[in-house]
Amino acid sequence: MDPYAALRFKEFNLFLGVRFAMVFAWSMQFIVIEWQVYSLTKDPLSLGIIGLMEVIPAVSTALFAGHFVDQKEKRNLLVKCILGFSIISLGLFVLSVPSLSESLSSKSILYGIYALVF
Repeated sequence: MDPYAALRFKEFNLFLGVRFAMVFAWSMQFIVIEWQVYSLTKDPLSLGIIGLMEVIPAVSTALFAGHFVDQKEKRNLLVKCILGFSIISLGLFVLSVPSLSESLSSKSILYGIYALVF
């Protein structure tokens, strides 16, 4: 058996490339979110709250997510997840645009970031 047989399929290579790009982009986005929150608050506890906002939904839905994924078609679910992440990214972008965020207080921007990370 050839361990590299899967790499001969164009679709699988495309999947790997898109997956790498998305994970890389999400990692950069997480760093930018932390940078933005720290520049707003100068408080390390706010960075911990970001982690808490990520962990609470992940842990609370972990058992149900496996059952849900087994029941649904994977391709449509992947498209919906990417669309959801894109909408969240757009919301984070809107909160960070200086001309749009000047009318908001730093607390409302911070709470908006927390809500979108949740």
